[in-house]
Amino acid sequence: MATNEYQGGFSLSMSFRGRSLLRRNQVVSMEQVQEQELHELDLFHSHVADRLLSLLPSDSPKHPLENPPSPLSLAFLSKLLDTLLAVEAEFRPLLPLLGSGPSGAAAASRPVADLLDRAVKSLDLCNAVSFSLHSLRHWLRHAQIATSALLSPSPHLAAAHLLRARRALSKLLPSDGASGIRTERTGSFGRRETNSRFLSWSMSRNCSAHLAAPRGSEGGARELAVAVYTMSAVMVFAMWALGAALPCQERGGPPVAPPKQLPWAASMVALQERIAEEWRRRDRKAAAAGLLVELQEVEGCGKVLMEVVEEASGSCAACGTSLERERAEEVAQRAAELAEACRRLEEGLGPLERQVREVFHRVVGSRAEVLRSLGQSARSTPAPSPIAS
Repeated sequence: MATNEYQGGFSLSMSFRGRSLLRRNQVVSMEQVQEQELHELDLFHSHVADRLLSLLPSDSPKHPLENPPSPLSLAFLSKLLDTLLAVEAEFRPLLPLLGSGPSGAAAASRPVADLLDRAVKSLDLCNAVSFSLHSLRHWLRHAQIATSALLSPSPHLAAAHLLRARRALSKLLPSDGASGIRTERTGSFGRRETNSRFLSWSMSRNCSAHLAAPRGSEGGARELAVAVYTMSAVMVFAMWALGAALPCQERGGPPVAPPKQLPWAASMVALQERIAEEWRRRDRKAAAAGLLVELQEVEGCGKVLMEVVEEASGSCAACGTSLERERAEEVAQRAAELAEACRRLEEGLGPLERQVREVFHRVVGSRAEVLRSLGQSARSTPAPSPIAS
């Protein structure tokens, strides 16, 4: 009997020790997983900081008194959308953390709701931007008609060439009168005012509304919430920059005010300040036309050429013959400048249109992944136990 009792006690003791060791290993394993998750989240923020810093001019700290180049160029927008796509690609592997348990989804519930809402608004903005870029091609066609007429292989510029150029330039440049403007309804984009210059769109105030930073718990749950907020911040900033660069009737102020302790906060604040300064330096009517550098160059060259052509048309009508050599050379020079500005704008429109479409599809896919992760979290949440009567 003693032997049997000893063997039974030994078996119970070993079983208890085995369960304790298993629980201890599980705790260690969970701690290691949490450390790995925190490392991935920290790495995500670090990469976002590096990418936003690369958008700032490298020489701005060395030459603070010099005016930095405008951030709203086709090259900048292309790099900004590349940054958005890269951040989205690094954010997707973090989405399973939302479905790893109820704590993860609960901690990031408000940032996730903001992300889903801003994603829908970003899809609307991508559609509006695509429409605006398409309309700019038709607007640009008037400038190309004018340069084609003035840079014709004919040895002399006759009144017919000047008349054709004047007609095209009058359609290219904005009219001071309101008679050429009509207002239309454009679905979710609100009212759109259009004239012969381009088709513009109205940005919803909700699209550029301030994005709230997450608050609440500490540790891994908060880090996950901040990562979701970071993805929203980069997306909102990119959409706001597109709205500043392209024809848009309404714009809000800088939409992101990130907590200073985030590694990417300083770069994003600096970028927003530079874009806002561009907006402040131009009057409201001119800024509504879009702050895109290449667009402004075409318009500026078109205005100069229009003045030269009008003077040349007066001289041509007075003498009744073709232009004298010096004036014809001046017209050709200004026409060549406009042609070069048109080339730079046209070359950048195609790649930007493709990037906007890519952003649209990636946002659709990312939003679907978020919803899928939230669904997994809901299924993994245990049902509440019934209350005993």
